[in-house]
Amino acid sequence: MMRREDLCVTWAMQREAEWPSIRRDELDQQALAYGLESADSIRDRSISLFNRGRHGYSAGCRFMGVPFLEDMHTLGGQDVAVVGVPLDCGTTFRSGTRWGPQAIRRISLLGTGYNPSLGVDLVESLNMVDAGDVNVIPANIEKSFDQIAKAVSYVHERAVFPVTLRKGESPAASDTPT
Repeated sequence: MMRREDLCVTWAMQREAEWPSIRRDELDQQALAYGLESADSIRDRSISLFNRGRHGYSAGCRFMGVPFLEDMHTLGGQDVAVVGVPLDCGTTFRSGTRWGPQAIRRISLLGTGYNPSLGVDLVESLNMVDAGDVNVIPANIEKSFDQIAKAVSYVHERAVFPVTLRKGESPAASDTPT
């Protein structure tokens, strides 16, 4: 019979808990401050509105290579803010739409932003920033919609045009420009 203490995972978790986490805690607090306070319906106040932490779905990729806006308090004065919505909590089969913003960001890096038909270069014509992804709540579609609504409202209230990157259809996302 195997004892719980003999499991490697338990041993590793105990060892990790012994290591100091001062710097990691500082980074978590900074990410929470830069990512803004989450929607009122979110009880866990350690979850920010915009993902600024180590974990996420976009892997540091930026839309068309435009600057990443780390501190959301500095939003304002830009023309466009790109906001990822990695939502698939309403999916019943073949989930994966949470990877949509990452895929859109990656494919956007293949082009330059120049549209020869219109003679417009988006990167040159617009002051754009990538605001990162909204922190959605997996398996809770209502709280995820609260987060999405608050994030898009925050961008819009600062007179910046929100462009949402998402894959799939949802009522909350369909009311926002894409």
